Amino acid sequence: MSILANKTEIKALRILGKTLKFFDQTALLNMSAVDAEEARQAENLIKGIIESNGFTARTRNGNYILFKSL
Repeated sequence: MSILANKTEIKALRILGKTLKFFDQTALLNMSAVDAEEARQAENLIKGIIESNGFTARTRNGNYILFKSL
């Protein structure tokens, strides 16, 4: 469980950012349409959390790096 706070700490955002590379790894695997859609929704939710906290996640050498949005 998470400890609820007024602001999400950067460490939590970095951990969420690290999970994004696993979604990329499913691109060449067979998935049902329902599972593929739900996986895409999960990926978009994680990206939304990162972006709503003022960061963007970009890939570099197969890993996602967080950048502060201007």
